[in-house]
Amino acid sequence: MLPQIPHRHSSLAVLEDMRLKNKASRQDLKRKLSDATLEEEPERCLKLRIEQIEFEQEDLELERDRMDWEMNQNKLDEKIYRKAQKSTNKRIISLGEDLWQFRRQLRTHKEKAGKLELLTPDSDGAFAAALLHLYKDPKKGKNRNSTMQSNMRRDTIAAYQALGSDSRAVDDPRTAAGIRCAISGEYFSPGDVKAAHIVPVHLGVELADYIFGMGTGARLFSIDNCLMLHKDLERAFDKGILVIVPVNSAEKPSRRWKAVLLNEACRNEVLYFKTLATMTEVDGMELTFQTEHRPAARFLYYHFVVSLLRCRQQREPGWENAWVKLRTGKPWPTPGRYLRESMLLSLARTVRDLEDGEIETLIQERTFDVPERLADDEEKEVARRVLDVHQELEERCLLREENLRIYGSDGEDEEDEEEDDEKRY
Repeated sequence: MLPQIPHRHSSLAVLEDMRLKNKASRQDLKRKLSDATLEEEPERCLKLRIEQIEFEQEDLELERDRMDWEMNQNKLDEKIYRKAQKSTNKRIISLGEDLWQFRRQLRTHKEKAGKLELLTPDSDGAFAAALLHLYKDPKKGKNRNSTMQSNMRRDTIAAYQALGSDSRAVDDPRTAAGIRCAISGEYFSPGDVKAAHIVPVHLGVELADYIFGMGTGARLFSIDNCLMLHKDLERAFDKGILVIVPVNSAEKPSRRWKAVLLNEACRNEVLYFKTLATMTEVDGMELTFQTEHRPAARFLYYHFVVSLLRCRQQREPGWENAWVKLRTGKPWPTPGRYLRESMLLSLARTVRDLEDGEIETLIQERTFDVPERLADDEEKEVARRVLDVHQELEERCLLREENLRIYGSDGEDEEDEEEDDEKRY
C-alpha cells in the first residue's frame, strides 16, 4: 500500500487544538519513558524514543502551519516568514536523523534477539544493498572521489565537445582556451566552468538504485549525470533555483531542453556574461548541444521534482507560480518511467499540503510502480536523506557566495581539476 499524503490545516482553532493534544500525548509519553530503561526494556524504550521524536516533528509541522496562517493574515513579515520556514524545515530534517539512529538501534536489538534476520553484505533480497546502506553504514553519504570526479569532468567535456578548440569556428583566443557552458553557450576559463552533478553523488549508489531502478547508481559518476555549467549557473542549479525541462512533449526521447527559474527572487541577479546580463534572461533559454549526447532524462526529472518540492516546502518567492502549472498544464511534458512511484510519494509527504491533482500530475506516466518496496519508515528515511543532501548542497552554495562577496573568491576547488584543465588545455 502506497503512503498517503497528509494535508495542512488552515484553521487556527484546529491548529491550537492539535497542538494541545500533541502536548498531552508528549507528557504521557514522558511518564512512560521515566519508567523504562534501555538496559531492562531496550525494545520498549527505543520504541518510546522513536515515538517521542515523531511527536517533536509533528510539533514543528504544526508550527509551520501556524506560520502559514499568520502569513496569510498578513501578520508576519515576508522575510522573517521565509527564514523561519527554512529554519523549521532544517530542524525537522535534523530530528529525522536522530529518529533513524533509534530505528537502527531497534533493528540491531531485534537481530540480536533473533526477531529479525541478520542483515549482512551476503543478505539476499531485492533491496539488500539499500537496507545495508540505511541500517549498517555509519556514514549517511559517501565522500566524493576526486579521481572519479576528475574523470567525469574530462569525459563530459569530450562528450559535449565543450573544449574551445573543438569548436568549428574559433575566432576568439579566449574561446579556444575555454570550456563551453551548456546553458549560456558561452566559453569561459576552465576554472569558471564546473562539472555539475544532476543527482548528487553523496546520495550513494545503493539509494540511487532504489529510487531509479537497479543499475542506475553506477551512472552517478558518468556523463549521463553531468552538465558543464558556469559556476554562477551551477550554484543556481544546485540550490534548486534553476531546473532543466523538455521543450517539446511530442519529442521522444527528449532532445531539446530549456532552463526554467523556480525562484522569482533571483531574477535580477547579475550575470557578467557576454550575452546574458541577469538571471531573468536564463528563464526559458533553450540549451544548445554540439554533439548528439544528452543527459539522462530520469536524472533531470529527479532534479526538477526535488527542486519543485523544496521550493514549495521553503515557501521560496514565486513558488505558487511554479505549482500553478501543475494545475493548468504539464510543466514536465514528456512521459517516462523515471522514478519509483512510492519514493516520489514519500518525497511529496514532506511538503504535506499538496492537492491530489498536483500529486497525480507529478506521478502520471512519469514513475514506475512495482509491488516490492521498502517499508514506509524506510522510504521516509530515504526521502529525508534526499532532502538532507540537497539542503547541504544549498548551504554549501550560500557559503561560496558569501566567500565571494567578502573575499572575492568562493574558496571552492573542484578537486583541483580546474588547475589540471589549465595545464592540459
